[in-house]
Amino acid sequence: MRSPQPAPEPPRVPRRGAILVVEDRDDVRQGLAQLLELHGYLVADACSGEDGLRQLTADPDGVALILLDLMLPGEISGRELRTFQLGDPVLATIPTIVVTASELDARERARLRPEALLEKPFRFDDLLLLVKRYVVSEGSALQAAE
Repeated sequence: MRSPQPAPEPPRVPRRGAILVVEDRDDVRQGLAQLLELHGYLVADACSGEDGLRQLTADPDGVALILLDLMLPGEISGRELRTFQLGDPVLATIPTIVVTASELDARERARLRPEALLEKPFRFDDLLLLVKRYVVSEGSALQAAE
């Protein structure tokens, strides 16, 4: 007798709101923000874990997705920010894509429970495919130019 298969997860409905890019490198953070905005997404950005946490707690309903770098300087690392997020019932519902230059072992990945993991360097097209799963575009500047 075969064991019952788990029921498939219902498809996630893309959310409206901003993509919070938490990244300490100015060039990477600003580049991601510009490219995402060009594709019609609202973007908020944070250069530290402290700033990311402040923005998340100030307006959790305004954040549709978090792009989170794990290696952040300061008091709150990306890992600590994610741990705090998962411990809060409201913040835990916000999908998170972990972006990192370091490899994560299975235990660390299970602890962080990201919706997706992108290893640096990555192609913007790969990020965009992931973002489209979780966030509604508000209208692309690229489409308006056509």
